[in-house]
Amino acid sequence: MNNLVNSACFKVAVVLVCCLVLTGCATVSTAKVPDFRFDAENGVYKALAVSYGSDTKQKFDIYLPENYQSLDSLDIVVYIHGGSYYTGSRSERSDMLVEMTRRGIAVVSLDYRLVSPTNTVFLKEMFEDVCTAIDKIAFVFNASNIKLDKAALMGISAGAHFAMLYSYKMIETSPLDLVFCIDYVGPADLTDEAFLCKVEEKRFAKLGKMFKKRLKVENMSDAIPYFREYSPIEYLKPESIPTICAYAKKDVIVPFSVCETFAAKLESLGCTYELTVFPNSNHGLEAPEDAPLHEIVTGQIEDYMKKYF
Repeated sequence: MNNLVNSACFKVAVVLVCCLVLTGCATVSTAKVPDFRFDAENGVYKALAVSYGSDTKQKFDIYLPENYQSLDSLDIVVYIHGGSYYTGSRSERSDMLVEMTRRGIAVVSLDYRLVSPTNTVFLKEMFEDVCTAIDKIAFVFNASNIKLDKAALMGISAGAHFAMLYSYKMIETSPLDLVFCIDYVGPADLTDEAFLCKVEEKRFAKLGKMFKKRLKVENMSDAIPYFREYSPIEYLKPESIPTICAYAKKDVIVPFSVCETFAAKLESLGCTYELTVFPNSNHGLEAPEDAPLHEIVTGQIEDYMKKYF
């Protein structure tokens, strides 16, 4: 994610409301302020593995630009990793996160509990983790006397799902001043028939079995009310924050029909959005012939940062 906009010093400070109880989300407990250590090799300050809960996955990493102490305030991007709800890590895109930080913004990458045969975690618990983590992020910055200005949520795949869900559902109560969202191949509509059918495929059989057990259903379609509750598209409003979207035409994980339905809803409500379709790519947006499209999305992110940050 190169060429992201270089943020200047910001003059407007936002008073953060910390330890706020969000509807449908858990609360944040008081904790020690983390120690920010300078990473000379990358030229950024880091506070790694900051806990926001008792589970080993309930942690996030903070990245701050080298000159953060001389700035009046910082804009922030919160990154949520993907991994089909059962895998993935906050550290998997660390190079990208460091590069973003070098451009003069704060970046936080968070983990959340994942679906596993040894737990009962599913969408509700994962989303609670995202809410609690964002509460804790606001608390940590406030307690560290680092003023935050504007914020954006960014995610890939399952992470994009939660970034959008939080951005649309929690906008009124979030302790961060959210101004836009970045969605890479996120399942915006979990009730999409083609998406629900994915767990019936052989390669997703184990995951599908866990999903059904958790939801106590024989067929995924029987759990549509649950999936609707956690579908970002359900919380879209004309005043929803702008969204940058990137989807793959040949996606075998998140069917392109999800993109079509989502784009139609954005359009019908008059929402501000940018959509880039990768016509030759699968879920990873990796087709060589689609490579120039990554620069388009990067340019859109730069433009949004200039406009909204």
